[in-house]
Amino acid sequence: MTNFIRNAWYAACWSNELEREPQAKTILGEDLALFRTETGVAAAVEDCCPHRFAPMSLGSVEGENIVCGYHGMQFDCAGVCVDIPGQKNIPGRTKIRAYPVVEKHKLV
Repeated sequence: MTNFIRNAWYAACWSNELEREPQAKTILGEDLALFRTETGVAAAVEDCCPHRFAPMSLGSVEGENIVCGYHGMQFDCAGVCVDIPGQKNIPGRTKIRAYPVVEKHKLV
């Protein structure tokens, strides 16, 4: 078993590599979906939709949200579900884990 320092920053990719199409990355054994929003904000969320556990990295980005490719659930950069197709009520517990992201020295 490998031990990682968890309360530290790790480089995920170069800034110019991160585009609007989500990318799958594994950092410290955690599967992440990295993406850039329409306004250019870099974001990272867990790479697993809470509905059917589909990889978020196989979805798309619409505006400021990442969209699950399986059923179209949308999550903001904080991991909060903001839209479920065909459903008006969004349960408050419908979230995915979000990770803090910083761009510095051309790294994400």
